[in-house]
Amino acid sequence: MYATTTSRPDLSAAVNYFSGFQSCASEEHWSHLKRVLRYIRGTLGAKLVFRRSGECKLLQGYVDADWAGDVSDRRSTSGFLFYVYGCLVSWASRKQTSVALSSAEAEYVALSVGATEAIWLRMVLQDLHRTLDEPTDILEDNQACIRVAEEEKPTKRLKHVDVRWHFIRTEIQRGVIKLSYVPTNLQVADIMTKALPGPQFANLRDKLGLSA
Repeated sequence: MYATTTSRPDLSAAVNYFSGFQSCASEEHWSHLKRVLRYIRGTLGAKLVFRRSGECKLLQGYVDADWAGDVSDRRSTSGFLFYVYGCLVSWASRKQTSVALSSAEAEYVALSVGATEAIWLRMVLQDLHRTLDEPTDILEDNQACIRVAEEEKPTKRLKHVDVRWHFIRTEIQRGVIKLSYVPTNLQVADIMTKALPGPQFANLRDKLGLSA
C-alpha cells in the first residue's frame, strides 16, 4: 500500500482490487495475487523519474472509469493521474460508492473526483508561487460525459445522480477546469481502473514516468 501511494502507480489498480477481499479472500484471489507478486519481484527496481521538460503544461490530468467492472456488485472504478510539467505527482484508483447506470455516468462521477484533486493541486502550486492563469486541462475519453459536464442545464439522463457530483459544471464555468477529449487508446488513466493485457499495460506504464 505504501509503495502504491508513493512511487508505484502501476500497482494502484491491483491494490484497489485486492483491498476489497481482505476478509473474504478465496483461492482464486490468491492465484491472482501470486501473479501480482511475481510482477513486483520482476520490477523491484522500478521508480518514478522526474525529467525536466519545458514543453509540457504546468498541470494536466487524465481521468477514466471502468463501468460496472466489479462483477460482485457492479460498481465502477474511478482512476486519475495528474502531471506537473509532464511529471506524475498525483494518482488514485478508487471504487465508486454507488452503481452507475451507464458508462457516461461512471465517467462523470470519476471526473468529479478528479476535479477535486485538480483544485487541490492548483492550491498547492499557488502556495509554491506558481500561478495558474489558465484552466487545468483534464483529458477524458467519453464524449457523452464531456457533453453532460459542459451543459449548463441539468440533463434527464443524469437527473438521479447525487448533486454533489455536479460541482464540476461550476468549476468549468468559473474557468478552473477545462475538459478535452482523448482517444481511448491514449487514455493513460485506463491503467488505474482495471487489469489490462500485457502489451497495453506496459505501454501505459511507460507513460507514467516509471524507470527500471
